[in-house]
Amino acid sequence: MNSDELRQVKALLVQDLRLANAIENPNLEDLQNWLAKEIARLMDSDFQAFLNLLYRIDINEEKSRQAFAEHDPPGQFARLIIERELQKVVTRIKYTQ
Repeated sequence: MNSDELRQVKALLVQDLRLANAIENPNLEDLQNWLAKEIARLMDSDFQAFLNLLYRIDINEEKSRQAFAEHDPPGQFARLIIERELQKVVTRIKYTQ
């Protein structure tokens, strides 16, 4: 993932999670760690909103089930969400050229 794609993924995450406290100029690992913390907070405070987020971002249901079964669900969901948002960014870039 190049820096422009990473910037666009971050922008999508901020938009989809309706957050204003995103980290500045993150690398992929920082972005994933930040997102995992936000996901853990959301899972603890409003689980239904978390499920709605997964639906809105279009996370595969089978992959979601697998992530819930893992040792670190927030980290797994962060990875899945970043992958999905990156797919959206790449698709947009492809069709705007």
